[in-house]
Amino acid sequence: MEKITRNKENFIIMTVIYNVLNDFKAIDKSPSRDINEIIYELTDIPLDKHSPFAQNLLTTVLTRYGEIVSAITPHLNEWKWSRLPLLTQAILLMSYARYHYMEKVDKRIIISVAIELAKKYIEEKQAKFINAILDEVL
Repeated sequence: MEKITRNKENFIIMTVIYNVLNDFKAIDKSPSRDINEIIYELTDIPLDKHSPFAQNLLTTVLTRYGEIVSAITPHLNEWKWSRLPLLTQAILLMSYARYHYMEKVDKRIIISVAIELAKKYIEEKQAKFINAILDEVL
């Protein structure tokens, strides 16, 4: 099996979180599919075969979802969490979890990764929004 780059890993993590959020939204409470099933479906690799970094970040986001959303929400100004695009939510969740619950990494690096993902997969305006929010919550 080929080694997955950190950029690819960040994309996979964002995609898995997005799909879980989509499941939350679809049934309005909890995901209808198991996280391992979602990861395998998206990557053809079971969760336990992903790096410890990916496993820890995904598990942290999912187990601390409510806590993370509660920490971010006061910084959204006039926005509601539920009204944010799901990819924006995914990027905010993974960035917050990585900074606050995992091995310490400079906040500038985390924001840089978040902006890179946002610019690549969502509109420029959302990248600026993500930058502003992360600058406050990290």
